[in-house]
Amino acid sequence: MLPPPLRRSALLLPPLWLALLLAGCYGGAAPAEGETGGEAAPTRPRAVVTVGTVRQDTVREVLTLSAISAYPAKDILRATTTGYVLGPAPVPGQRVRGGELVFRVQTKESRVLHLDQLTGDPALRFSGVVRVAAPRAGVLSTVDKLPGDYVLEGEPLGTIYDQSRFGFVLDVPVTQLRYVRPGQRCRVLLPDGRRIRGRVGQALATGDLSAQTQRYLVRPIGNGLTLPENVVVRVEIDQTAPYQATTLPRAAVLSDETQTNFWVMRLLNDSVAVRVAVVPGPAQPGERLVLRNPRFNPQDRLLLSGNYGLDDTAAVTVKR
Repeated sequence: MLPPPLRRSALLLPPLWLALLLAGCYGGAAPAEGETGGEAAPTRPRAVVTVGTVRQDTVREVLTLSAISAYPAKDILRATTTGYVLGPAPVPGQRVRGGELVFRVQTKESRVLHLDQLTGDPALRFSGVVRVAAPRAGVLSTVDKLPGDYVLEGEPLGTIYDQSRFGFVLDVPVTQLRYVRPGQRCRVLLPDGRRIRGRVGQALATGDLSAQTQRYLVRPIGNGLTLPENVVVRVEIDQTAPYQATTLPRAAVLSDETQTNFWVMRLLNDSVAVRVAVVPGPAQPGERLVLRNPRFNPQDRLLLSGNYGLDDTAAVTVKR
């Protein structure tokens, strides 16, 4: 006869044969995670991408700045007397030589007395018509008065541009002055795609106080360039001599919103791409960038398209 405490414990414990029976009825392996009703697990979509490689190129670091076409030397033709402008009138764009007659002004007294029509007395040589000639050769850019207009003494009649002094006004930030010096050769990119050679002239005595820039005049090398004033162009100035460096396509480089972190997606194999942090350098012609860090092998494949928004170790499919 068992004592009372042991008798109660034995009644609470199930017999051994009952435990074995329950294990046999409910035994078996649990269904694998993701298996529901025998359906296959969904596959992760793959991004279709194209790839490119790095290469060794001869590069140079270039400082690119904006400039404006200008004619620093301008001659303003002014009336030297009060009177009326006589014809024929010049037209804008007309080329004039130094000393060539451009305007004629008849004094108001001469018009009243008709002095220009008096004849017979050789001693009376003053006809009341004053000649206004061009002080130097150039192009007549503006005509401010027409025949019959009444002008006061000193009033402007027109403006002549000295085309031999044509150039581009270049504002260089003071933080970049070490790259610019008088006499340095440069390249000027015109809005129509033309590229001409230029030379940096002497520093001008003017600048922009708010932008903190030093102003230079870039003169084109060669003749025949004709542009109006205030045309915006780009000027390229070499910062370094040509050197060998690794370059990669610009499309391969991605960045965050602040453009402080840069990376590329490199293929591990034909189906997986990993993120690799990079340090890009200056841009080069042909949509390529200098790669400063890290070093890639020529056989490494970098994603060029389809790489935006991919996570590290992303599943991809290479477009053939």
